[in-house]
Amino acid sequence: MFPHSGLSATSTRIPVDIRTFPWIRRLASDYAFAYQNVADFFAGNPAEPAAWTEAIARVHQTGRRQRNRIADVLHAQQTRRGAPAEALSAAAQLRDPTAVAIVTGQQAGLFGGPLFTLLKAITAIRLAQRVMKEHRVPAIPIFWIDAEDHDWDEVKQCGLLDAELALASVALGNPEGANEQPVARVRLDGSVTKAIADLESVLPRTEFTPVLIEQVRSAYHAGTGMSDAFAQWLETVLGPKGLVVYDS
Repeated sequence: MFPHSGLSATSTRIPVDIRTFPWIRRLASDYAFAYQNVADFFAGNPAEPAAWTEAIARVHQTGRRQRNRIADVLHAQQTRRGAPAEALSAAAQLRDPTAVAIVTGQQAGLFGGPLFTLLKAITAIRLAQRVMKEHRVPAIPIFWIDAEDHDWDEVKQCGLLDAELALASVALGNPEGANEQPVARVRLDGSVTKAIADLESVLPRTEFTPVLIEQVRSAYHAGTGMSDAFAQWLETVLGPKGLVVYDS
């Protein structure tokens, strides 16, 4: 083992410079690599510890936040979805006037959406843990679902690698209201059953596959809302780590 990196002797870490991608906007690349170019648009450089201290101080100085009402909304959503106890406990901590939130988010995609959706959520959890340790305040990781998005064609499908590492696509049909109403109002139809069967046939078989398919089937089924399905899946995977999921 490599004691400082946490990588095993057989692990390989390949850093990817986002500036090499032609579709990366300059705002994003400057935010990560040349913050001084965009400093006027943001409240502080996240790479600087002082910026975190100042942001936490601003939260504590603002007494008008409706913490209890926010916590009540989150609790109602979590209870309806049957969120894990750890997620319920994390949301309740928002009532504490010293608490801060680490927020990320993404559209409600099929079967959890692109991999970076999961990485965003994990990053929020890790950042919250670091803030609690370094600044000694309650820090709650929150995942905000963009449920008002109307682009059904963008969220109804997902790509995955099969056993030969070839890219395959799994997709839903077009239920009533698709591409006309917000994703939150679109309810899955019978095409989700076929999509799950396609997912199961494409995924490489491992000891984790049966549990994964069961979790997906429990969240994504005919009659449930696309946003609800996504929220339940995310809570199943990361709710035990204290992730709070908010359906906008």
